[in-house]
Amino acid sequence: MKSAPVRPQISILAPLLAALLLPGCAVFEGLKSGRPSPEVVKSKEKHALFRGQPGWRKTTYRDEKLVGKAAEGNTAVEIALREQRGLLLVDGAIAMDFPVATGRSTHPTPKGSYKILEKKKDHASNLYGRIVGGDGSTVVGDADTRAHAVPAGGRFVGSPMPFWMRMTTTGVGMHVGHVPGHRPASHGCIRLKRETATELFNLLAVGTPVKVDSFAPALGGPIGVGSVVIGEVADKPSRPRRVSRPSPVPTPTPAAATDPTAPAITDPAQAPATPEPSPAQEITFAPEGAPVAAPTPTAELAPALPAPEPAVVVPTTPESVAPPAPAVQAPGSF
Repeated sequence: MKSAPVRPQISILAPLLAALLLPGCAVFEGLKSGRPSPEVVKSKEKHALFRGQPGWRKTTYRDEKLVGKAAEGNTAVEIALREQRGLLLVDGAIAMDFPVATGRSTHPTPKGSYKILEKKKDHASNLYGRIVGGDGSTVVGDADTRAHAVPAGGRFVGSPMPFWMRMTTTGVGMHVGHVPGHRPASHGCIRLKRETATELFNLLAVGTPVKVDSFAPALGGPIGVGSVVIGEVADKPSRPRRVSRPSPVPTPTPAAATDPTAPAITDPAQAPATPEPSPAQEITFAPEGAPVAAPTPTAELAPALPAPEPAVVVPTTPESVAPPAPAVQAPGSF
């Protein structure tokens, strides 16, 4: 007795196996190519619509669904110095877009990759603040403990930094502060509005990465209509000073040359008419033995007056005077 052929069963199972394996291959190829997840793409599209609205710079963007997924290990913060904005990323997707105020040109916020090293709800600066005297009056309003000494009987009062999130050991971090809008204003820290700082303080854990750059890496540059781009305040190149050129010194005009051999003119009637000015001749000197080139006319020297010719007097005698010729009458004249 012959067994039934199994080829039809294999032909039926082959499409099923292919259907199960192909999706897995497609997912693997997507991960291998580094393509962003659909959630990241969708969050960027939604965020671009927010920045396309007028007045978006004065508000804070929040994706409630993504904010609700924030947990230790899946969050990151990006600070854009040239836009004065900050981003909260959850699994690489944009969950928040908020205004910040970074360091001004005298105290720029340094670029780099950091992590939150410390969290403190009530914190005060030990570098910047004010110095008060023994009577409680302010002696120095914007004091720096490295440059200003506290007088006898006085004390230093550090600037309050609520919801402090330290990023460096040199005193740079994120905290509540005045955010004037679209311009740097701090001594190097990243100032946040109170509601933003409170929310980030509760969401972010110690060890959360923070990236500070000219633009947010998640965006790659300014996005949206009316995006504010300010001048770079960190690592600003120095420009060479412009040197003024000296003004040219005018060349003095030599006096007109006169001929000492010309006879003096005593009778004004004998003075010749003054000729029109003509270009004077420039005197050139050539080395000994070399031919002298013809003089070149120039308009810089005044012309010399020509010497008058001596008057010739012819004696008039009767012999030398010829009799007048008789007038000849022309035909037709009257």
